[in-house]
Amino acid sequence: MKFLNEEKSMRIAVSGTHFIGKSTLIEDFIKKHPSYRCEIEPYYKLQDEKIMELSLEPGLDSFIEQLDYSINQINNCANEQNIIFDRCPVDFVAYAMCALDQESIDINDSEVSERFSEIKVVLNNLDLIVFLPISKENSIEYIEENPTYRKAADKNFKKIYRDDIFDIFPKYEHPKIIEISGDRAERIKKLESFLIQF
Repeated sequence: MKFLNEEKSMRIAVSGTHFIGKSTLIEDFIKKHPSYRCEIEPYYKLQDEKIMELSLEPGLDSFIEQLDYSINQINNCANEQNIIFDRCPVDFVAYAMCALDQESIDINDSEVSERFSEIKVVLNNLDLIVFLPISKENSIEYIEENPTYRKAADKNFKKIYRDDIFDIFPKYEHPKIIEISGDRAERIKKLESFLIQF
């Protein structure tokens, strides 16, 4: 395979709702491309640093904290290559939308919107965002904790990635954004197929 012989140096983020297989895809990718390293998602980084309590459904303050961490995380790695992030700032905007919807607050009236311009700048430090949507093709096994919440989050992800409803993506199609679905083997195959053409 061309990509394996001519390894490309890239900064990649894998994005999508929980229980969608992000960490699994990253694990499979790094096994085949050991020159890459993973930056684990802010949720676990902050928990490891004793800054955040683990929760199945964090509140708005938690998502803003994770959003800020994600922005700093990508900025701090801006000069690195061969790195793959578990989540990116878009994830925490999508989840913040869920929290705000529960309180009937428009996101444009929240602290989240104050970060949109900063998100647009930091996303320029990524070469590729891999979005994993909920679809009929998905066959990743998981234990469903709250299917309604998960589907609502996925709906928000789709609004952001497909429609750019907040105008947070840099112009000139950078980073590239691709959607990948399917089982574990299909996902890694689709990702590698895209990278050959990148």
